[in-house]
Amino acid sequence: MGGIAGAAVPVFFPEFTSFWVLPAMLICGIAGGMVWAAIPALLKNKFGTNEILTSLMLVYVAGLFLDWLARGPFRNPEGNNFPGSIGFSEWQVLPEVLASGRMHYGMVFALVGVLIIWFLLSKTIKGFEISVIGQAPRAGRFAGFSPKRTTLFVFLMSGAFAGLAGISEVSGAIQQLRTTISPGYGFTAIIVAFLGRLNPLGIFAAGIVLAPSYLGGEAVQISLNVTDKIANVFQGLLLFFVLACDTLIHHRIRLGHSWGFNKQGVTNGAD
Repeated sequence: MGGIAGAAVPVFFPEFTSFWVLPAMLICGIAGGMVWAAIPALLKNKFGTNEILTSLMLVYVAGLFLDWLARGPFRNPEGNNFPGSIGFSEWQVLPEVLASGRMHYGMVFALVGVLIIWFLLSKTIKGFEISVIGQAPRAGRFAGFSPKRTTLFVFLMSGAFAGLAGISEVSGAIQQLRTTISPGYGFTAIIVAFLGRLNPLGIFAAGIVLAPSYLGGEAVQISLNVTDKIANVFQGLLLFFVLACDTLIHHRIRLGHSWGFNKQGVTNGAD
C-alpha cells in the first residue's frame, strides 16, 4: 500500500519533474503504510480481534487492490493495453548508492530504520513500555501504560517503515507500478525476525544472510530446471530449525524407565 500511495504522485502528476517529487513520493508511501497498518490496530483495540490474522488477510486485499489499479486506473494509456503504470522519470526514481550496481538508497533507509528502532526499544521509556505491554500486558496496566495507545503506536510505526519499503521497491527497483511488486517479502520478514532473535540489529544481519536465497532460488531454477519455490522451502526449513533449537535449548528431552506398583502388588513399567 505504501508503493501504491507513493506511485500515485508520478502517475497523476507526470509533468512534475523536480527535486521535490521523490520526497513527496516517499512521504506518501509512508502515509499509505501507516493508514493500512492502522486498520488491524483499530480492530484489535475496538473489538479485540487477533492482529496477526487481520494483518495476514489484509495482505491479500492489498494485493488484489494493486492488481486492479495496475490494470485499471493506474494503467499506462500508451502501454499497448499491458498492465502497469507509466515508467518513472529520472527525478521520480530512487537513485543508486553505487553507479556500477543496482543497490539503491532503500538499503540506506533500512539501516537507518534499524538504528532508530534499536534506539527506541533499548534506550527510551517508550521502548520499555512497548516491551512490558508485549510481554506482560497486565503488569503494563498496573504501571499505568495504555495497551491500546501502545498497540496503535507500534502499528503506525511499523506501517510507516513498511510503506517506505514499498515505495522504495517501486521507485528504486521496478521504477513503475506493476500488478505485483513483492515476491513475498512480508512473509519472509517473519522468518528474518525469528532468525534475528527479535533484535533490530540481529534482524538486519539475518536479512542480509537470507536475501541471497531469493537470488539463489532463481539461479537454481535456471541451472537445475526446478521450481523457484525451492527458495521458499529453504526459508521454511530455516524457520523450523530455529524453532527446534529454541525447543531443545529451553527443554531437556529425557528418556527414562520408571517402575510402580498397583493395588495388587504387580509391577508395571512405563517408558
